[in-house]
Amino acid sequence: MREATVFFNDALREAIGILLKAFPADKIPLVIRDIYGRIRIAFNEESKVLHGFEEKLAEEWVKLGHYGQYEGKKVLSKDDFFDPSSVFESPDILTYQPPESEKTIQILDRQITGQEWTRIIALGMATPRLVFHGIKGGVGRSTAIAMLAYHLAKKGKNVLLIDFDLESPGLSGLMLPPDLMAEFGIVDWFVEDGVGQGNEILPRMLSICPLSQAEGVTGRILVAAASGMNERAYLAKLSRVYADIPRNGGGIERFPSRMARLVEALEKQESPDVILIDSRAGLHDLAAVNIVGLGTKAFLFAVDSTQTWQGYRLLFSHWQFYPEIARKVRERLAIVDALFPEVNQEVRANSFLEHAYDLFSATLYDEIAPGSDRLSPDLFNYDMRDKEAPHYPLRIKWNARFQEFNVNLISEKILTSADIESAYGDFLSGVELFIEGEQT
Repeated sequence: MREATVFFNDALREAIGILLKAFPADKIPLVIRDIYGRIRIAFNEESKVLHGFEEKLAEEWVKLGHYGQYEGKKVLSKDDFFDPSSVFESPDILTYQPPESEKTIQILDRQITGQEWTRIIALGMATPRLVFHGIKGGVGRSTAIAMLAYHLAKKGKNVLLIDFDLESPGLSGLMLPPDLMAEFGIVDWFVEDGVGQGNEILPRMLSICPLSQAEGVTGRILVAAASGMNERAYLAKLSRVYADIPRNGGGIERFPSRMARLVEALEKQESPDVILIDSRAGLHDLAAVNIVGLGTKAFLFAVDSTQTWQGYRLLFSHWQFYPEIARKVRERLAIVDALFPEVNQEVRANSFLEHAYDLFSATLYDEIAPGSDRLSPDLFNYDMRDKEAPHYPLRIKWNARFQEFNVNLISEKILTSADIESAYGDFLSGVELFIEGEQT
């Protein structure tokens, strides 16, 4: 009888089931999944200790189909690696929890992309760093960042904006007329840093946004744009941005660490009160670095559409399988209802809230056992209408007057403070409350 085909979705679950039956709970080996999804296991033991293990698993391992097929050994010892510590002490080893199981295993997942969604960068974050992300573009994210920067500057805060949406830069053009662009942009820093002269352009890559001179503004708004003035080689530079670079002391520095170093250097140079980071939309690794690695808070822009909730569920479900990462990430998330409509508001508000609650409840909130107290400090869970919950949205009301926003609309008083408060008031006050909480 022909064995049923095993697909990627089932292979890891099958492998974990085999291992849990074959080994005691405290002896489960490291699971290594290669870039094709094929699975092997590794013990941090000498090969002589593993005598008979290959044969022990052979009969069961065929249940993995093509995802268990290797020409070489399926059970590896530390003798099989040139540098065992790079495998068994790898920072990329994660605790993985299979769906509907209380058991966990350690997994080293070799991925071409997507690894950054489960990498936490250890940073000393003295300044609030707010990341603004959307699963899809076109939801007014850049305009909201501009309104927030203006609002904070009117309160006397010095704000640094960083445009990390490198492949679709929009914040820079929104905030800066062409003649006020700095000499260099973020892509220039990455290219020059690759040859050891990134520090030389740091003072020459920031522009002062004209909103800093608007009436009533006492703070300063600085913009680190994606590109510099009169840029003619952007794509040639962009193709080199994501490179890992060698370091003099040996080894390499990966792109996420370089991003973190750039933010830290700008923070040290300018001493802003708040850093606002415009992230690339979607599930790209660049967005992952911003949300998981750089931000103290990530504001996730959403509209009440099937596509939006499906996209965020793909992301949240990925975190759900890695409980250690999920616990760290979920506390820094906040949902933004980015295009709250002018009509049928009560129905639309309830619909958005229910979908946001369902998203968090199904993925990142702790399950509530029957008879348990929902308000237990040991549980990360909220009632649907709890305004302190990460699923409870900050609202931005759709207003046609902001559809083609530029800074002149404020400086020329075409858009007034009343206009901004009407459309963005809930969002601005919600973000400001978080900043105040961070700085107390």
